[in-house]
Amino acid sequence: MPPFLEWVRKEGGVGRNPRAAAPFFARPRDSSWGGDRAARGNSELGMALEREKAMNRMMQAARNGGIAVAFLSLLMMAPRLAQGQSFSNITNVTLNAVVQQSISVTVSAAAVNFTLVPGTGPTAGAPTVTVTTNWALNPAGSPTLSLYGYFTSSTAALANGAGNNIPSANILTSINAGAPVAFTGTGPFGSAGASRQIYTLGISGANKTGTRSDTLGLFINLTTQPNLPAGTYNGTLSLQAQVL
Repeated sequence: MPPFLEWVRKEGGVGRNPRAAAPFFARPRDSSWGGDRAARGNSELGMALEREKAMNRMMQAARNGGIAVAFLSLLMMAPRLAQGQSFSNITNVTLNAVVQQSISVTVSAAAVNFTLVPGTGPTAGAPTVTVTTNWALNPAGSPTLSLYGYFTSSTAALANGAGNNIPSANILTSINAGAPVAFTGTGPFGSAGASRQIYTLGISGANKTGTRSDTLGLFINLTTQPNLPAGTYNGTLSLQAQVL
């Protein structure tokens, strides 16, 4: 209880008989003492009752005030609660993704070396090359995937820089241990008469994505060039895949 109300309770005799709060006086010898005592007792009783009523009013106001504060707090919280349950409209973004077809070709060796003797052959080069093709294709229309090996010149597949050349017809490949075949075909890449198809593969829903490896053994045949001058001859075999 607040100190002020505690003081009122003590001084006003709250919770006690107001008559018990009146002080005790010794009986005087004056015969008029009894009347004075009664008058003072009534006056003190009235004052005690008034203090009692005042204290009760204050306590009731305090209780009512507490309820009012709680009610006001709830009223202040209500808008926040309502605000926390609000939602915006829904807006959408459409995502469109196109996955392109892809084909990649890799080889196991960047160079193949030969030791040749004019007028002889065919002579195998080393190492054997493994060609790996990876693809992810659209099977619509049943396309065909093909791999080609080719040179940019049919007359000078290899050259020594001094005007001496080895033609593509003298270079052969053994595909997956098959019989050696010269690069004399014409394909979508390279020079006419300087190409060879390595494989062709029909694409369907079952193999629209996949990996394939093929081995190429390479040979040079100089039986038609017995007078080829000694020297170092260089050339480039290109490998490229196509889907149609």
